[in-house]
Amino acid sequence: MLLLFILSGCDEKKIVAPELSAPQQKKLDAFISRIKSDMVYMPAGTFLMGDFCSEMRNGGAFCTIDKNNKPAHEVELSSFSISRFKITHQDYKFYLEVSGLPAQSFNKEYRNERLAKMTVLKNSPAIINWHNADKYCHWLKSQTGLNFSLPTEAQWEYAARNRGKYVSIATDDGSLRVSRDTELGVNFGTYEDRELAARPVGIDPGILSLPVDKFPPSPAGLYGMADNGREWVMDWYDPGWYAKSPVKDPHGPESGVIKDEETGQYWKVLRGAILPAPGRPSGLTFSRSYDIPEPGYPAGHTARCVVNEPEPLN
Repeated sequence: MLLLFILSGCDEKKIVAPELSAPQQKKLDAFISRIKSDMVYMPAGTFLMGDFCSEMRNGGAFCTIDKNNKPAHEVELSSFSISRFKITHQDYKFYLEVSGLPAQSFNKEYRNERLAKMTVLKNSPAIINWHNADKYCHWLKSQTGLNFSLPTEAQWEYAARNRGKYVSIATDDGSLRVSRDTELGVNFGTYEDRELAARPVGIDPGILSLPVDKFPPSPAGLYGMADNGREWVMDWYDPGWYAKSPVKDPHGPESGVIKDEETGQYWKVLRGAILPAPGRPSGLTFSRSYDIPEPGYPAGHTARCVVNEPEPLN
């Protein structure tokens, strides 16, 4: 039998997965093979993390007035691999099924109905909280023996910036392009893209997630780093972290720093954006947001995994 170690807060629980039939094992083997083939290698390197625009402009203006992404600071990362795509809702469902875990659900029926609408399109991102994202990546570790985990925010930014280059938006050409004729996105999803996709299924386009591979990848080979859902990373959120971050492989504070008064949970960092807009400081590679690890409904929150191994997987 497969033994899965599922983390819940600070407690560790051992869950025994069901015995797989030969066809199920074949499906699992194919799933793991595909996941590994979709990992993009990021060689070790050093980069200036944060709002790099003043440095890029030789002391000129920053890209944003946001203090959350400052000061820009040098970071040295060991090599790793990162998933080409966000976790899809089909992949997350498969993980739950093969692990003998209950189907995804929330405590309010209207939230379950909304989840179904958000993920109605094939290969759209999974809608998951931080703990579920972390468990998924750890499950991949248990299945492969490889060091799968959520990325640190330093790893995420390094990958989004095409291995640490001065890239402000993680699209194919570093910009957000929209067709003048249709207002549909050329390299990211606009509201009009969601409206077009939502019309045949009769749902609110404002809550629809688009397929993870709908638009071109970045030069590094990554999809959807600028839009289509904020992504959980490993780090606890600390607004002053950049001033004291270590240079070598930083992974954020050792424990929570800012507590949400309503829930008592400490905030985790999110990267990326849901619906960026050209001409606005949204969807930037160095922008940071945050939320509690277990929001009542993690709408718009998803993730992708990394593998912390020195050699390429492919």
